[in-house]
Amino acid sequence: MAATKLQANWTAVSFGSTLISRVTQVTFTQGGSVAAYAADGDHFPTVVVNTMNKPKASVTSGDVAALMAIASGATSTFSATHKDAKGETGGDILYVLANAVAENAETSGSHGQFGTATLSLMAYSSDGITNPLSFTRA
Repeated sequence: MAATKLQANWTAVSFGSTLISRVTQVTFTQGGSVAAYAADGDHFPTVVVNTMNKPKASVTSGDVAALMAIASGATSTFSATHKDAKGETGGDILYVLANAVAENAETSGSHGQFGTATLSLMAYSSDGITNPLSFTRA
């Protein structure tokens, strides 16, 4: 069957050699920002330009110890696969965030409930031009 073009659930989530299981949420953001320019008698911007991108990602897991063990400042590749909703071939999206730097890990848990931890990551470009965030279909 053809891919559904819908995603559900995450697999193969890792930060370097650290496999992350019990994943309940993964977020990737391109981190784009734009600057607007106006002058003279302009009442609206006459130029809007993308001036900077700061790609980020985060992962939430029930495996609290795995995420809390990743030290702030640790650098590696973060990757995750967003599965096709029906598991069809060619429908998965494989995300890779190169040069990912662990920004923070935090955990919480309510009485009588499962605890979770969230790891937030920022990324940098090795040459200032190449986007550290990429994705492919598989």
